[in-house]
Amino acid sequence: MPEDFPTTPRAPAAVRLGAIAIGLVAVVLATRCTITSAAWVGRVFPGFLLLDNRVVASASLAGWSGSRDLYQQEVVAIDGQPVSSTPEAYARVAALPEGTPIRYRLRSGDQEHDVVVRSQRFGLRDWFLLFGAYLLNCAVYLASGLVVWVLRPRAPLGRALLAFGTTGALWMITAADLYGPGTFFRLHVIGEAFFPAAGLHLALLFPQPHRFARLAWVGYAVSLALLIPYELLLYHPVPYTLIHNLTMLYLGLAGLFFGTRLVLEYLRGRSPLVRQQIRVMTLGTLLGFAIPSVTFLASAVTGGSVPVNTAAFTGFLFALGLAYAVVKHDLFEIDAMVKRGAYYLLLTGAVGAAYMGAIVLFNLALPGAIATSPAFPVLFTLAVLVLFNPLRTFLQGVVDRVFFRTRYDSARVLEAVGAELASALSREHIARMVRDCVEGAIPNGRTRLLFGDVTNGFREVGGDATAPPALLRFLLPGRVLTAFDSAERYADPSAAEKVRGALTALEAEVAVPLVLRGELVGLLTAGPKRSGLFYTAGDADFLRALGNQAAIALQNAASYEALVALNATLEERVRERTAQLAASNDDLATALGDLRQAQVQLVQSEKMASLGRLVAGVAHEINNPVSFISTSVAPLRRRIERIAAAAPAELRQALDEADEIVGIMARGAERTAAIVQDLRSFSRLGEATRKPVDLCDGIDTSLRLLESRWRDRITVHRDYGEVPLVECDPGQVNQVFMNVLANACDAVVDGRNVWGNIWISTRPEGDGVEVTIRDDGTGIAPDALGHIFDPFFTTKDVGGGTGLGLAISHGIVTAHGGRIAVESTPGHGTTVRIWLPVAQSKSLDSVASGGR
Repeated sequence: MPEDFPTTPRAPAAVRLGAIAIGLVAVVLATRCTITSAAWVGRVFPGFLLLDNRVVASASLAGWSGSRDLYQQEVVAIDGQPVSSTPEAYARVAALPEGTPIRYRLRSGDQEHDVVVRSQRFGLRDWFLLFGAYLLNCAVYLASGLVVWVLRPRAPLGRALLAFGTTGALWMITAADLYGPGTFFRLHVIGEAFFPAAGLHLALLFPQPHRFARLAWVGYAVSLALLIPYELLLYHPVPYTLIHNLTMLYLGLAGLFFGTRLVLEYLRGRSPLVRQQIRVMTLGTLLGFAIPSVTFLASAVTGGSVPVNTAAFTGFLFALGLAYAVVKHDLFEIDAMVKRGAYYLLLTGAVGAAYMGAIVLFNLALPGAIATSPAFPVLFTLAVLVLFNPLRTFLQGVVDRVFFRTRYDSARVLEAVGAELASALSREHIARMVRDCVEGAIPNGRTRLLFGDVTNGFREVGGDATAPPALLRFLLPGRVLTAFDSAERYADPSAAEKVRGALTALEAEVAVPLVLRGELVGLLTAGPKRSGLFYTAGDADFLRALGNQAAIALQNAASYEALVALNATLEERVRERTAQLAASNDDLATALGDLRQAQVQLVQSEKMASLGRLVAGVAHEINNPVSFISTSVAPLRRRIERIAAAAPAELRQALDEADEIVGIMARGAERTAAIVQDLRSFSRLGEATRKPVDLCDGIDTSLRLLESRWRDRITVHRDYGEVPLVECDPGQVNQVFMNVLANACDAVVDGRNVWGNIWISTRPEGDGVEVTIRDDGTGIAPDALGHIFDPFFTTKDVGGGTGLGLAISHGIVTAHGGRIAVESTPGHGTTVRIWLPVAQSKSLDSVASGGR
């Protein structure tokens, strides 16, 4: 914290010792008076109070039997027996039963008359409302005077408040002993006589010195002039009453002067600080000053017929408000206190008025039925709970508009602008929104938003203004600086002028720091209100909240701008690096694809080579005997025919049977030759170029080779359409059909569906041919369906498959420019769709290399 800001002042030793001495004397007097006044509780008394000179005091409470007509009259006899002292009068009444009608002879001037008043018992409630109120006011008045004196010992206003507090405390504390035993009666009149002079002295200095302030001693002289005869004639009832009424008149006039001065200073004064100090006094003046002043004046005018003890019910509020206004310099906090007090005062009054009004209305409408029911308070309480929040909101609006002249709803304004600030990414846009928001809610001369840091200073966003160094010196998080701060707010008396000059340079009247994570990041300033009014606590809270939102938005915008700048410098490097990474990724993807394809092709080549060797060996081994049989059948049949032509009839039948056996051998040889031809046709080992092929022939060839896997348990349904010849490598395409049909046969599991089905259809599709192979087998699980074309992935048991069939098939179809897709539902079979284009643009070499 800058050293110019004040710390708690340390009063001189003499002042502190004096304050302690006054406090100790007050404690002793308060203890003594509390003990004596506590003796009243439970005692029978006349129903009114007597002073030590047998004069009826102008003090009473509701429920007492004594009336106001008795005030300031001397009691000379009780039930016809003369009394010579107040203790004697009290003793006679206490000796009679409670509620006894007692006849009193009263004297007022030269006239005497009799009245009858019932005695009653003094209760604990009476003690709190009478003596407790006196003691409370004594404590508040004395504490206010001493605290201000210790905090501001050299200020004339502090000494005036000390005189006001001590005289008021002396008057109140001795009042607790005034009605018996009256030990401090003479001390009481000293406080009573000098209290108006102290009030006049205070009125001449607060809120700022009056031009006649140096004549404050005249008021004390008047009090001394009243005190001398007061003390001399204290036990002479008639002059006592006159002097007492003159003192009350003096006190009432001093109060009237004080109140008039406060109003004039508020209306005509040019100092915002003075107006704010008067504003904080409003609540205390209304409750703790105006009511007692009217009470004292009414008592003086009516000759003492108004109970002055009622002034103690609210009088302490005036001392509290006055002390707070003198000592406290954070005017916005004062505003908040006054505003809350006004809210709850009006709210309490409204609830009380509603309760009384409800009782009256129900008594008029339904006499004795509802208002007197025990359920009425409960129902009324429930109604208040339901209507409390709307009523409080309404009254808060009334206080803001009437008392503080505030016409905007800060919560709604902040809610509306907060959403826009949260999405704004331009500092100029943020500054414009903040300016529009402040000037719309609080029309003022000039609103500025400055942003930066303490080291480099704050510069206006969207402008060329900078925060003066003198202003940065006093700017702290949470502290609002104003152009009307008093010099007492700072340890250095010249600091207020420095702040005022810095704000004037910014055309501002109030400055609110922008705080982000506990650090100052900016400044929000607002110029003088166009209405000429003073900034209030509500305005300060609104500006603080808006400033905090603006700080967050500005920080976000700064981060965004820094990111944009960084992106601008890094964009080219990122683009280059991205291109390098993309090229590397492409090379890696190509190499990986080549590696995988080479692996698949290697397995495929090995498989085809093995198949070729197998087919070549089988064909070679079978072709020799088949050829021998085939070439021998024709000569054999010719010989049998010649022999049969010349043979007798009985031998001819045997030769016919031999000829039939030779025919069977010929057909077997033909069948064996056909099987060898199918093997050669499937592998097409001798072919090296693509050529037009009938896909249906390839399918039939694959089915014949797989016949042992589906015969007697699976029904094959062929649905061949009129399809054109497809230019392809017949050996590779046949391998695709072989793999797909083999999987379909395996999917129809023995024991689950003995009579399975495989449906095969061919159809022209666009510029190609689509082959659909569907089975009603077990199907494929959804989680495995996406991996069926991965090399070495299989859903069969260990040893049941290599996981290369569909991977090889996918590679072959893709290399031919076609596509293969699989659809499957577990338990409902699988459908494989193979589409191959009719015309090919790729060479056989590209196909042999994997189609790349």
